[in-house]
Amino acid sequence: MFEIVRGPLVWVSLIVFVVGTVFQILRFYSLSRKAGLLPRVPSLQPAKDEKKKFSIGHILDGVKKSGRTVLAAHPIVITVSTIFHLCLVFVPLFLLGHNELFELTFGFSLPSVSEHISDILTFIVLLCCAFFLFRRIFISKVRAITSFYDYLVLALAAVPFLSGFFAFHQLFDYRTVMIVHMFSGELMLMAIPFTKLTHMIFFFLNRFVVINEHTLWKGSRVW
Repeated sequence: MFEIVRGPLVWVSLIVFVVGTVFQILRFYSLSRKAGLLPRVPSLQPAKDEKKKFSIGHILDGVKKSGRTVLAAHPIVITVSTIFHLCLVFVPLFLLGHNELFELTFGFSLPSVSEHISDILTFIVLLCCAFFLFRRIFISKVRAITSFYDYLVLALAAVPFLSGFFAFHQLFDYRTVMIVHMFSGELMLMAIPFTKLTHMIFFFLNRFVVINEHTLWKGSRVW
């Protein structure tokens, strides 16, 4: 089982992730249109003078609008969510152990942070997962729209970090924990394009490509 999980399943998960991501991007472009092909909503039209896009007036207008956003309504949730997503991407990419495997497999690696920092960031991810879990259990409005599927997606994100934490600290049987760690990480990778985790892909499309009130760039497409 160990050899299968660390060998063929790694390549299967990478292929599924890449193919699924390409599929979702192509699907996005098939469901959207260039802005010039459809009538533009006046309130969503970019400013005529693009040079003033980052002017003081634009910044003040953004601050004024922030009072009507989800950040103003739920600052704690948004803060925890932001930290969670940053660590969720940062830790696997810049973990020393992962980059040693990248070096052995592909002949190159990304910069790595120390094991101590990775340990702290992993613990932060687990705290954030606990926050989301307790929020779904104890807040009635959130619990009302929560299904088993939501808990499953949260588990897909949490188990690779929890098992990695156990493996690093030599807790329980190391070989078993490593099998769980690798298998759960591969499952999460394959699930990204086909579950709610796909927002990891659509976040960038919605913020930089689609024209809407939350666009971080000028945008070029509409639904």
